[in-house]
Amino acid sequence: MAVYAIGDVHGCLSELQKLLDLLAFDPIKDRLLFVGDLVNRGPDSLGCLRFVRNLGERAVAVMGNHEINVLRKIATPNIPYGEPWLTALDQAVDREVLIDWISRLPLMHEDRETGFFVVHAGLHPLWSMEQALSKAAAIHGLAGGLHRVRDFYSPLKRSDFSEEQQNRLRMAWDDQAVLTRIRLTDDFDGRPVSPEEAKKMGLADPYGRPPEGFPLQPWFQTRLWKRGEKVIYGHWAGMGLTLNAHSKGLDSGCVYGGHLTALRLDHPELPVTQVACPNHAGFDRDG
Repeated sequence: MAVYAIGDVHGCLSELQKLLDLLAFDPIKDRLLFVGDLVNRGPDSLGCLRFVRNLGERAVAVMGNHEINVLRKIATPNIPYGEPWLTALDQAVDREVLIDWISRLPLMHEDRETGFFVVHAGLHPLWSMEQALSKAAAIHGLAGGLHRVRDFYSPLKRSDFSEEQQNRLRMAWDDQAVLTRIRLTDDFDGRPVSPEEAKKMGLADPYGRPPEGFPLQPWFQTRLWKRGEKVIYGHWAGMGLTLNAHSKGLDSGCVYGGHLTALRLDHPELPVTQVACPNHAGFDRDG
């Protein structure tokens, strides 16, 4: 049996299938861990959702910021969809099944067989692994399930929510944003910093690797790691494949004309397998 982690797919279903063929993936024996962002930008987001969902217990996908964007649009009436595939999703016969499945994706997964943790973007440098798991589980309890999508993902103030409920939602949104969007952090205090703020601070490319000595650095560099901690993440196409001792970044920019990457987690050498994605160049690397 093999266990593979796979980087951001972004609707590139044919490349995902080529990668699995190259791995000789056996859905009876092998397992797949997806780092999120299965959808948006690529040619077949609906197909990707159906394909991964149909793998059942042989695959775990964590929620990415693009899955969250889908749920926000579903939860917000009268806002036009930005991508044609979202209209197709809204009209699909399995619409409710797929939306429910997306909403139930975990924000963080602990793979006990391999010892790796999987998250879409990363961790707050000051959170312990236990805190991160607890926060992810709490959000899942608030937001998981089709019947909870509007209450959690609508940006409108809910008049029927108490002030305590409103504050709880805001805290959950903040924690969710860390898990699905973090890249740069303040090198002094570990505070997450958005690309917009990074640009104002003088960083020319807030989606790439910051220069040495700059006051903002990647979350995985700021974090004080404990022995044995191992995190798989995606989201940061501008960094490309980034393999460090404690963290493995697998977003190698498939939808931007780069590669789709798989990392075998149950092998001591952690071998990397990639397929080229030359047909999807031209998008900005804004996550």
